[in-house]
Amino acid sequence: MELNRIYNMDCLIGMKDIPDGSVDMIWTDPPYNVGKDYGIYKDNLFDEEYLKWCDKWIKEAKRISENKMAIFTPTKYILQYWNMLGEDYKQIILSWTPYGTFRGNFINQYSSILVNVKPKNKIKNVWNNCQMSGLGYFFKENNYGNPGYTSEDITSRIINNFTCEKDIVCDLFSGTGTTAVIAVRYNRRYICMELNPKDCDIATKRISAEMAQMKLF
Repeated sequence: MELNRIYNMDCLIGMKDIPDGSVDMIWTDPPYNVGKDYGIYKDNLFDEEYLKWCDKWIKEAKRISENKMAIFTPTKYILQYWNMLGEDYKQIILSWTPYGTFRGNFINQYSSILVNVKPKNKIKNVWNNCQMSGLGYFFKENNYGNPGYTSEDITSRIINNFTCEKDIVCDLFSGTGTTAVIAVRYNRRYICMELNPKDCDIATKRISAEMAQMKLF
């Protein structure tokens, strides 16, 4: 696979063309299996079917990255993800104060990232005041109409804390291209995969806009 490209394809197919250990880190925010409308992907599988699928892409992701990954993890399945990823993964909690999603009588006030890459510098394992869609009215980024949008804020923190310049970052579910945009911004290389052609088009436009903005300075 060529670097610095958005591939409109299933990640399980795309990863077959990536040699063992050839990317420096996986950073991705997978579908959560909660019924979101991605336009092309069915986000309401039976639990067993969803977790079998997750196990497949996690194994391939470990192979191409030598098991160096940061995964934005569904709260519903965090235990299963942790078991699939391994005991060496650490939890980063992303907290917020506005009301979150109701699950029974619990009101969700955090999300989780599981990561096993050693940070470049000392960082806290609780990140407050991150921009993410759970903030509702207080979320200030453009989500480009993607229900699973991952913010530039969180992606910037991941890339700055866990990768170095020229590193290759791979995103298996790149959506509207946030990982690629931030990779360009901070001089990383990227390989991104996304099923939805509409999101790939948005990602390409965002990358072009980012590159044009950088040329102004």
